[in-house]
Amino acid sequence: MGLFQNLLETYEKCKDIAGIQKPTDGEPDEKKTFLPIFHTTFKSQICIILDSDGNFVNATRDAKDITIIIPCTESSAGRVGGDTPHPLCDQLDYVSGINDNRLSAYLKGLSEWEMQASGISKNKLKAIHAYVNTGAMISDLEDKEIFKESEYDEQDEVKTLNHEKIRKIGVRFAVEIKEDKTPGVWEDKNLRQSWIEHIRPKHGTSADGRFDYLCGVQVGQIANQHPKNINSATGNAKLLSCNDASGYTFRGRFSKQDDAVIVDYEQSQKMHQTLRWLINNYGYNIDSQTIVVWAVNEDSNPGARPYDNSFDMHNLFSEMSAEKEDSDKIGEAADAVFADYSKKLRNLFQGFGNIEKIKQHSRKICIAVFDAATTGRMGLTFYQELPQDAYLENIVEWHEETSYYLTAWLKSKDEKGKDKSIPMRYIGAPSYDDILFAIYGKARGGNDAGYNILKRKIRKQLLECMFGNFSFPKSMVDMAAVRASRPMSFGSESDWERSVNITCALARKYYNQLHEKEEFTLGLDENRKERDYLYGRLLAVADKIEQVAMFRAGKQNDRATNAVRLMSAFAVKPYHTWGILYQQLHPYINQLKGAGYYQSIIDEIMIQLSNEYENNAPLSPLYLLGFSAQRRVLNTKNKRGNSEDNENDTTEQN
Repeated sequence: MGLFQNLLETYEKCKDIAGIQKPTDGEPDEKKTFLPIFHTTFKSQICIILDSDGNFVNATRDAKDITIIIPCTESSAGRVGGDTPHPLCDQLDYVSGINDNRLSAYLKGLSEWEMQASGISKNKLKAIHAYVNTGAMISDLEDKEIFKESEYDEQDEVKTLNHEKIRKIGVRFAVEIKEDKTPGVWEDKNLRQSWIEHIRPKHGTSADGRFDYLCGVQVGQIANQHPKNINSATGNAKLLSCNDASGYTFRGRFSKQDDAVIVDYEQSQKMHQTLRWLINNYGYNIDSQTIVVWAVNEDSNPGARPYDNSFDMHNLFSEMSAEKEDSDKIGEAADAVFADYSKKLRNLFQGFGNIEKIKQHSRKICIAVFDAATTGRMGLTFYQELPQDAYLENIVEWHEETSYYLTAWLKSKDEKGKDKSIPMRYIGAPSYDDILFAIYGKARGGNDAGYNILKRKIRKQLLECMFGNFSFPKSMVDMAAVRASRPMSFGSESDWERSVNITCALARKYYNQLHEKEEFTLGLDENRKERDYLYGRLLAVADKIEQVAMFRAGKQNDRATNAVRLMSAFAVKPYHTWGILYQQLHPYINQLKGAGYYQSIIDEIMIQLSNEYENNAPLSPLYLLGFSAQRRVLNTKNKRGNSEDNENDTTEQN
């Protein structure tokens, strides 16, 4: 199945939550609400309260726009100006009588809906129609002092309301009926259903028997305008567009848009409302790009997020497995089998558990990447659907093969209540953002458009590697290695060490896939005889000798070691640079009385280098694995004392 078919299937399984507002920080969040079909969001400031006969009762104005859910037509949802009104709530320009043509169109549409409605819904529509038809809205609002001083013009000491300043203010209605508990028409579920039923009869079997190109059903009404604002970050960008009769959407190949593509209006609504909900709830956005992963099931949350690092993913599963079942329908749609699965996957990340046990869940997982090439066009740049077991196995495999020694910073409070960060060291895979940092560094501040372009490109490539059976790009490893080999270009030592560790994670991934039968371990492998790996070990030992000597002299924080300062040259010409570096080590070796322990490591490495020692060719990223592994071993041994400055401890290990 394709993207659109899976969106339709997801809609059918999640349609019961349509219109139920999901709270964010205790307030309803319409952006994250699964919108009913034939509805859209609308910004409103003024609320007009009517009685059951359509008489004006009161009016209020909010300090700022609030977003509500309202019925819409195909034309009104995609309007840019024009005389097409929304059928229920709209701007003053359409409902107040400022513009006669727009008011007439509004009343006509409301009257048609009122004729087909029944019960309380019909009474509410009748009341609104009766009031709007009086043309007294502006004067009633002025009597209640709804308008601001800045919205009036003063001439010859006479204040006149400036219609141009107020015409775009959104208006919503509330109708007070004794037996009704929902006076606000924008919140009335029965009224929403009444609108859907009013529109739906127009979608009977098509007279000419044409079929929807995407889902194969017979078309009742062809969708001429598909919804926009699917992703709030890209505004008006549309995924499907076929109404550009003057441009080149279909011209050049077809004479009419129906010859190019036919999509049923109702099916289009279902697909786009579902996609909007998925992006707003599960999307991972940067600039105009969004990555959305979902399960084609009542539980649309796939749990594992491919772009997280191992530490964040572990915390995610810990939180999810501790959640209690909600009593509302949203909780039911986001619970199901996930809690049981998350516990098992959490165990797997902690180092115990059976991979076979998570295969019992067989939901279908969809991974889609959308990007907007222009302000009006959004494209699908990557799409993959997998059985859940394959999806999870890909993520687990990625986190195993790309794992390395990393650090996460947890926010906390000190004794005085001030914010502080606590380092948490773990073994796991870096996140997509970590990988971007290792390759390109940090953004230059603010909205760095160039950096965002690189970020979108990297995320798409990594998804292709994780789920599309693409090989890990050697170019990424090389670029990260070049940057990590220039420690003096970093703002802090912690940033450099972070870059080295992330690069080592990428190098492990690359070399593990390059040598399928040979695994590059996390720890130091003293049996590896590759020239690059051994030269990396030499650099780590040289760095440690100078560190220990500087610590003895009380100068450990004065400057970077010569090994670190010459690292970029060492990566390009290792044999030549090692000669220079070793000469600079002589005074430090003498200070450590021969540095017997460290010298023995150098001798062992030299023996393993043998004929490759004089090879002065540039080093591959493999040298960083040797450097990091050897450095970690030496630092771990030295934690037993004050930087292991007593030589007795080191000579005992010879």
